[in-house]
Amino acid sequence: MKSKSKPIAKSFKATLERMQGNLGWVIIRIPFDVEKVWGARGRLRVKGEINGFSLRTTLFPTSSGSHFLLITKRMQAGAHARAGITAHFWLEPDLEVRKAIMPLELKRAFSQDRLLQRWFDNLSFSMRRWICNEVAQPKGAETRVRRAERIAEQLMATMEAERELPPILKAAFARDPRAFEGWQRMTPTQRRHNLLGIFHYRSPESRERRIAKMLEEAVARAGSGDRGQKEKRATVSGSFEELE
Repeated sequence: MKSKSKPIAKSFKATLERMQGNLGWVIIRIPFDVEKVWGARGRLRVKGEINGFSLRTTLFPTSSGSHFLLITKRMQAGAHARAGITAHFWLEPDLEVRKAIMPLELKRAFSQDRLLQRWFDNLSFSMRRWICNEVAQPKGAETRVRRAERIAEQLMATMEAERELPPILKAAFARDPRAFEGWQRMTPTQRRHNLLGIFHYRSPESRERRIAKMLEEAVARAGSGDRGQKEKRATVSGSFEELE
């Protein structure tokens, strides 16, 4: 931030719109210059309300210098808003230092591999919080243990795939070199989120469908340079998929 004084809050109206592409994201475009008002050119954590419904999320930059806000399904339901509807927003930068409380079950799963623990520690706060909440949510101890083990396997598979792509992805890229070109153009964070999304699924069929979705995005990235395609692939931290 440019100043240590309390940043001003902004109140405005914006129309929810569906972003182009096959992800189905609903967004609003921030109607003011975020850099001038809050001193942030890149991503910025914010808190506030949409139609009185509390939110805590992140603004994402576009290639043109503006910002947009992803309106999750949970936000849409809480605000009784959907694509095409104009909603009232109140936002301000979220300066609170946040910590993700790691459940004991997840600590035990990570204790078997210190490298995985360090990799986890380097994830975004939103991602770490989401993972911790997923493990802590079930009431049954056995269910929490199983979920911690499953997520640890998912993270391990992602970490290893970042070092060397697994055979299933190598084969997919060999069949479509343009998809591999698009994959290489993604940022490391964008590739990581795709890998997390792929390994989130357990069944071969579901995983194949998620890979196909990633390949479509990669091909589009390889062949497109317009603003809409660039915005579509901005990394949204806080989830493996949009599960809210």
